[in-house]
Amino acid sequence: MWKKAVVLGLAGIGLQIALWASPGSAYEYADTPTEVADGIHIPLKVTLLEDIPYYVIPNALLNKAEGSFAPQTVDVIEAESQWSGGGNWWKIHTDIGDRWIKTAPWQIEVPPPTTLTLMDITPLYAKPSDKVEPTAALSPQDVTVVDAEKGWFRNGSGTGDVFNPMKWIKIHTTWLGDQWIHVKLDQIGTFHKADQMSYFSNVYYNLKPQFDYQTYQTDGTLSNQFLHITGKYRSVLGTYYQIETNEGTKWALSGGQPIAAESKTIKRTHPSALYTYPSQFEDEPKIIVTGDLTVFEKTYSEFPNSYGYEGDWYHVRTAQGEGWFNPRFAEPEDAVTETATLQLNAGITTLFRYPNTGIILNHGQLGPQTLHPVAAWTDPNGVRWFQINTFVGKAWIQIQPYIDRIVLKDRESDMQMIGDTNYSGDFYMNDQGVFTYGNDPIGYDNLQGEPFFDTSFLAGMYHYDIKGPDVEGWWTYTNTSGYAFQIKTGELQARTLWDGHLAKQVTLASAPVIPTKKSSPHLGLTDIRTLLGATTNVFTGYNGNKVVNLSAHQYNISNLQFPSIVENDHAQLSGVIYDGRYDETNSIVQTLQITVKNRDSNESSTTEHVAAMTLLYDLSYHYGLYDISLNQPLKPGMNHLTVVFKVGERILLQRDWDVTSSAK
Repeated sequence: MWKKAVVLGLAGIGLQIALWASPGSAYEYADTPTEVADGIHIPLKVTLLEDIPYYVIPNALLNKAEGSFAPQTVDVIEAESQWSGGGNWWKIHTDIGDRWIKTAPWQIEVPPPTTLTLMDITPLYAKPSDKVEPTAALSPQDVTVVDAEKGWFRNGSGTGDVFNPMKWIKIHTTWLGDQWIHVKLDQIGTFHKADQMSYFSNVYYNLKPQFDYQTYQTDGTLSNQFLHITGKYRSVLGTYYQIETNEGTKWALSGGQPIAAESKTIKRTHPSALYTYPSQFEDEPKIIVTGDLTVFEKTYSEFPNSYGYEGDWYHVRTAQGEGWFNPRFAEPEDAVTETATLQLNAGITTLFRYPNTGIILNHGQLGPQTLHPVAAWTDPNGVRWFQINTFVGKAWIQIQPYIDRIVLKDRESDMQMIGDTNYSGDFYMNDQGVFTYGNDPIGYDNLQGEPFFDTSFLAGMYHYDIKGPDVEGWWTYTNTSGYAFQIKTGELQARTLWDGHLAKQVTLASAPVIPTKKSSPHLGLTDIRTLLGATTNVFTGYNGNKVVNLSAHQYNISNLQFPSIVENDHAQLSGVIYDGRYDETNSIVQTLQITVKNRDSNESSTTEHVAAMTLLYDLSYHYGLYDISLNQPLKPGMNHLTVVFKVGERILLQRDWDVTSSAK
């Protein structure tokens, strides 16, 4: 019967979060590479030693735990392979369906494998002690495992090397009965025959399937070789591959790039680069061929989504010769014509032979200049690459979004806006339910569980001068940018100001409160986002208490050119924004808004027109280029408009725009 823990084990969870699941950690991912439980490399059963949270998918950052399982033995379906030495995801079978759990080595107990392959002459002992004399010794062979010391799979316990300690394993012999052997952790494994051709670009090897984790010394290196893998020795510390070389049998620390027969034709309209080896480290292609490619074998990966995988290589035959082809290391077939202008402002821009490869073209570099690219291509991650004509031939470049600029065709007057995020920090709630900054109390949770923060603390954090209360009870918070806001305790209406003039009346989610006579007003988190344009993130800290993360998006706005006369009944406002694409998981984000309103109308009837923002493409993994545009209706003659740039209700910039329409 399945046992669910009634109370979530906060101590264990806090430790896991601190080690592997801190907010924004790159370790978590949804497409976790796993192996099917086989009882050899991945255990068929695992015993949980404490309460362990469970999830629908293996991602603790994007999903809340459904609950937790109490200590018990579970059946494993599949798992990651680092279960003996680090945080590991397991897919297990339960009465409520298959679920995922994440464990540390000290949170589990695992039965030893049922068989073991001894690769060296191994002494036998009547009991698990080095103080007794060996009773005999076994030559290399397979043996049946009866038992093992507790935690036999864990690093950091046992004797000897902390990474590869000695462990006691109990085995059965036909002539002495049950005996003990004392072997290193990487000797607790099994040998399996294999028949696989692989390419090794550069790999370390040993003469035995063992590794010195203290000196990290190996017996040699192999480079640019196609070799036959004849066996695998699998232990909890990894897999050693038995390879046949011109100098005899060796043991490689990786399996290289497996090669399999393949029969197909690759359609190509661009010239194709063929290489001598299936390797990204070969800078120059062997030959450049035209036309379609006839494939007879290829490399592949067991984990095609793993980090660093460069895609399959195809061994092809052509009229000009044979070689290895990879679509990634070639001119992309789906490149498009590019009409934008690039303004390179960075000191150095690297020239690449192909986009998204890291292969530099003839050591080429460019300095600051204006360029007109001939083509563009968006890689599988959504990042834009540009092809240009250079002194070393056609090359591919990436722009640096913090420094370089893109001018879209016929839009030289576009606004240019560069976004950035200022992080204020994490603020922790103590055991008394008070948020603190150092030793100073700065906030608390109200009865509904929403954090409230002292505005004097916020004013210092976000660089506001604070005055108040005035004779009417209003507190004023003024930023050097020209933006200010006013609040009053017990009052739901707030005011925003620009250069000392009223900009807008804002209705708050909660009235500001003063919890003690010595404090300034406290604002709820919702209203902090509104009035300060803050981005907030609330999560559980390592000690199980609430944590609030505060940050804010800032923008550098330039090239403001508002036309004074237009021939149409509308005025076009457009620009591009270079902005971050990703925020912390579960963050509530205030983004940039651009609005235009008519000053000739009174406040109650004025319609604010909001600019539309569309992602054009990514410029890097975290940074995107956005197109922003707005059509402002005009009446014939003079129009008195106001353009406002704001995040939440925090005004970044406000400009009056007087434009005359000659439309009849």
